[in-house]
Amino acid sequence: MVKITQIESIQYKKFERMLNSFERRFFRAPNQIISLVARVKGPISEEDLRISLDKVRQQHPLLGVRIYLDENNDAWYTTENVSENQLRIVEQTSGSDWNQELSKEYGIRFELGTGPLVRFVLLKSEEISEIIIVCHHAICDGTSLAILARDLLLYVGDPDRKVQEMPEPPLATPDNFPIDIKIGKAIKFAITTLNKKWQKSKIIFDEEDEDNIFRAFGDSYKFKIISVELSGEETSNLVENCRKHGITVNSVLNTAFLAARSSIRGPFKGGKRNIMVPVNTRKRYKKPIGEHVGVYVSGFQVKLAYNPKNDFWENAKIFNDKAKENLHINKIFEFAAITDLVDQSMVDARQFTFFGNLVPSNFSRYDKIHTYCNDEKNIANKRAKKQIPKLPVLAITNLGLLDYPTKYGSLELDRFIFITSATPFIELVIPVVTVAGKLTFTINYLEETTDTSTMKKIKDKALEYIELAEYKESAN
Repeated sequence: MVKITQIESIQYKKFERMLNSFERRFFRAPNQIISLVARVKGPISEEDLRISLDKVRQQHPLLGVRIYLDENNDAWYTTENVSENQLRIVEQTSGSDWNQELSKEYGIRFELGTGPLVRFVLLKSEEISEIIIVCHHAICDGTSLAILARDLLLYVGDPDRKVQEMPEPPLATPDNFPIDIKIGKAIKFAITTLNKKWQKSKIIFDEEDEDNIFRAFGDSYKFKIISVELSGEETSNLVENCRKHGITVNSVLNTAFLAARSSIRGPFKGGKRNIMVPVNTRKRYKKPIGEHVGVYVSGFQVKLAYNPKNDFWENAKIFNDKAKENLHINKIFEFAAITDLVDQSMVDARQFTFFGNLVPSNFSRYDKIHTYCNDEKNIANKRAKKQIPKLPVLAITNLGLLDYPTKYGSLELDRFIFITSATPFIELVIPVVTVAGKLTFTINYLEETTDTSTMKKIKDKALEYIELAEYKESAN
């Protein structure tokens, strides 16, 4: 049985601000839903959860925003005229229900102009409860999802807990960057020239355009999730093994999947390929962001290939050293400052280069979108097409070890499961999180890019490399 309810109406504080460049890059993308499953032992009542959702929205105002464009095509968050967050109640029948429910949720577009941009599902049973948080990436990153899940459980576990008032978060804008960014005259001139060229052929893509590419993307690709849920013992063994070799868990996982992919599908064409290493920037600002919900993730790329002539742990050390060598925080913020100078509507247009050709002729904005996609002289289209071959083949987002409580009243936290989205341009997208002593990762992929049978083989091979081959017998 499925029940949809709306949280009771309440007066929330007014909140409004412009999106920064970190946030704007996700604004018009058709595949920017991210989610987290919080699994606990024990029952959660619908009423307790509804009250807790109300409290957590008061604590974190981005849960109650929509996004609008002003006359300059700047995008703004606002809480004005935003309805309550949807809560869907589902009776749990099996341990894989969360995967099935997420498949449904990922097929539902967030209406950016209406909001809100987060919704919830409760999978109910007497023994195990799962709260699914489904969010648009324009208001939230992975760490924020974990914070949100923890805060929600704190309210659920203690119905008398008052709303935790939080000050407005410091902004992820150049005036709060850890260094004073000085952009050279040559770069400023290049960006000014770029913006002028864009003005001559500028196209503003609206929500109907976005709806067209969202539906076309959903019609063209089937989003799939494979989860690997390590036990406490398996997690400890993996961490100890990494520590023994002086290599981070993240480097080991990257190397394992790079090796597994090469083993099952053969080496990547051209040898070395880009691998995305996400970076949580929230502690790097002059005024640290702290425990606020928002978008504070960036990243850098390393170019590597797995060398089968070397031992796995030698390869992992090479990756680990390369990642350390390329982690230049100042460069990440310098790039963000430069991006701030680019006309942000050009950032929106990039998504239509990536996915516009999927739109069929019977869709309402076919002519507009295909005219743009086929205009080889349009500067935004031209630049976006050049970026496609440079996109990474592997992106592992590791939220790390979260030092969160395991007890929430009568509830006991079992684990978090973190899910992002998938794209045809990145073959392996793998979000990772460790909480309550258990590491969990998911493989997020498109069936049309890599079929499930092949992806399971890659997963099994990766587990062999990290000395967890026996997991195959107990998984799922």
